[in-house]
Amino acid sequence: MKNPGIAAGLIRMHFHDCFVRGCDASVLLDSTPGKLSEKEHPANKPSLRGFEVIDEVKRELETLCPRTVSCADILAFAARDGALAVGGISY
Repeated sequence: MKNPGIAAGLIRMHFHDCFVRGCDASVLLDSTPGKLSEKEHPANKPSLRGFEVIDEVKRELETLCPRTVSCADILAFAARDGALAVGGISY
């Protein structure tokens, strides 16, 4: 992992995604006119990080197996793998 600090960001992003209404990857959605997304909300925007990692993984998976792996699953596995990559627990 090039930036070990990104592991903490991925774990935090996963937590924020699952916190209120379940793990649905809604934290990855962009804002639309008149509707501010969780991703862009002032409580999250300066502190959530790792979106570029999720985007890269999603691009690669869509190439290998289109429309198969959900964004929520990608986020969960990224958090798990990030923790393991920096010597943390495996869950």
